[in-house]
Amino acid sequence: MRVRVDYNRRVNRGWHFVLFATVVVYLTLFYNLGRMAFIGADEPRYARVAEEMTLSGDYVTPRLNHRPWLEKPPLLYWIEALSFKIFNVSEWSARFPVALSACACLLFAGFFVSRGWSPGASFASVLVLATTPLFFVYGRAGSTDMPLAAALTGSLVFGHESIRVRSSSWALASGICLGLATLAKGPVALLLFGGTFGLYFLVTQRFGWSWSGVAAGLAGCLLVSVPWYWEVSVANGYDFVATFWLNHHLARFLTDIHHHSQPFWYYLPVMLVGFFPWLFFLGTAVMRLWQNRAEISEYGGEVFLWLWAVVPLVFFSASQSKLPGYILPSIPALAMLVGIEIERQLVPDLRTYRFGKIQVALMAAFGLILSIVILIGFHVVYGSLALGIILALPIALGMVGAQYYISRTQLAPLFFAIVASMTLFAALAFWRAAPVIDDYHSARDLSAIAVHRISGKQPLILYRYFHHTALYYTDYQALAEPINKPGELNEYFQKKPQGAYLLLTQKPGWLELAATFPSAKLVSQRGNLYLVEVSR
Repeated sequence: MRVRVDYNRRVNRGWHFVLFATVVVYLTLFYNLGRMAFIGADEPRYARVAEEMTLSGDYVTPRLNHRPWLEKPPLLYWIEALSFKIFNVSEWSARFPVALSACACLLFAGFFVSRGWSPGASFASVLVLATTPLFFVYGRAGSTDMPLAAALTGSLVFGHESIRVRSSSWALASGICLGLATLAKGPVALLLFGGTFGLYFLVTQRFGWSWSGVAAGLAGCLLVSVPWYWEVSVANGYDFVATFWLNHHLARFLTDIHHHSQPFWYYLPVMLVGFFPWLFFLGTAVMRLWQNRAEISEYGGEVFLWLWAVVPLVFFSASQSKLPGYILPSIPALAMLVGIEIERQLVPDLRTYRFGKIQVALMAAFGLILSIVILIGFHVVYGSLALGIILALPIALGMVGAQYYISRTQLAPLFFAIVASMTLFAALAFWRAAPVIDDYHSARDLSAIAVHRISGKQPLILYRYFHHTALYYTDYQALAEPINKPGELNEYFQKKPQGAYLLLTQKPGWLELAATFPSAKLVSQRGNLYLVEVSR
């Protein structure tokens, strides 16, 4: 036991451990936070809603381009609007409060493990979570996923703590966090919270909360969440019911109305990549739990974590709409299980060490395959073999290092080598890959060129291409729907006569425009996006 005792003493007293964790969190969550343009459909829309909320002063009804936007609750808009007021509008200020919520999630996880296990396990859990790709990617994205995961993590952690110490104060804190979770993404938070604790009470065969705790938790949740739901319902009537409740919750779960349908097993590959490399450390955790199933009551905290991890995975696998960020609430629980298992393996026993060597070998093999995929992918998609090598190298070196240390039974160096490799990968991705990804997945740079030559009456035309970043970065002075055929474009020219038109398109669209309109001229090009002028 001496290795474990020494490790925990060092974590307790060593400032260098705190410094190391701070550097890891900074590089994975905050480094170059605003360098990348808004990506995808959600970031630019949510930022715009927060901007309009700030300008209008209406914090009840979210609006997008001055029309009610009732798809999501307002927590993300509120924290982004506050950040905009303090720091002005930018990609950095839109993402900064989300990164802070990720930090809160790290603290909740560290607190949970510290209450039931050792300081070393708590420290390991925080580092595992911070270096999990799905966590640090969504921790840097201006979307609702991380605020939901953070608030739900707080509610589950404090709810379990209220059981452990029989405290209504912890139950109240749990209810407040649960109320915030419902303001982050809606009633799904209640289902995940209730499903996790419901199964936990069934497995442990006891109802762990006192009735005073239930009352305190319910009061906290209602006081936080009900005022907004009441006010927005009064302000928008049936539109809120139809859009929020029926369309974006019930229909989203039961149908493919939003075109996010995936097979039932969709989250298996998402977990393989999104929870890499830590997924492979769960093997010994499962084996240990199975071997001690007769004394399952002694593993109550771990049973709770397993149920916490499984409930979102099963729930969203059953949904007709699936996106990677939906299972983010499972990641903190899995990270804590890995952190607990890593601390245990500092003093390996024969039952788990041999299996541990197998799981590290599998991790290393998958990591090397992933490195090759990254290398080839950046070469094929972005035409940059050098960038692929830069991003693949830290993962490959980390996997080689893991094999080296496991062969010498040096498990603490193995853990820190993996943490360092994933941190370096994240830092290089946000330093070197961000500008390249911008050029291919955001219209920011070309919109900055076009915005001085367009207006509401003479908007930017999106030809055979549509992206919400083009709307956002032109201040919505772009067509809300793309034009997809030369004939449709000619009809538009006849209805909206002007001297010249600016069009944003991709390479096939540019080639078609050049062949169809002799006056077509390439203004600028970034990645796979082309800004074209057609004179009439």
